Amino acid sequence: MKVLCSHAVDIAAPAEQVFERVSDLTRWPAWFGCVVSASQPQDLALALGVEVHVCMHAGRRRWQEKLEVTRFITNAFLSFEALYSTARRIDFRVERRGRITRLACSIGYPVYGGLAPAIYDVLLGRRRVRNSVRDSLVHFKNIVEEKVGSAVAEDDLDALALTPVAKPAPPVAARPLRVV
Repeated sequence: MKVLCSHAVDIAAPAEQVFERVSDLTRWPAWFGCVVSASQPQDLALALGVEVHVCMHAGRRRWQEKLEVTRFITNAFLSFEALYSTARRIDFRVERRGRITRLACSIGYPVYGGLAPAIYDVLLGRRRVRNSVRDSLVHFKNIVEEKVGSAVAEDDLDALALTPVAKPAPPVAARPLRVV
């Protein structure tokens, strides 16, 4: 069974700058929560068909993944697929929306072993991956916007879709009644 977790954030920065940051693998550990290290073995520029090595972690468990760039469209799409399992994918989509850029990330992974691992994934694993993707994108948004120096809007609560707290209305002074 393949599981897909995705999230998107709106960033107040140019699409070119967002894509440049996403495609710089050496910066992934700074903002991508599940990545310990990422590198390109031959120090080639990131392009279609290039292999990359990513060390990931989930809790106490660490593992190495060899990923291949399967989709590379400058300032639009960047997709990685595991060399030994087509069910493992990381996709980034960058959309320009006026002065705002939307960055969407989807992570697909397989669940092997039958019913028990599938139930565990539904109860705990999937939520952990979904939260990790969301937190990573919010962290990425904050890093990029800090670099750009954009002012955060009053209603922007770090793209977590939280409702703003209503401000209490100022008290109205009671006027004495006049009898005529």
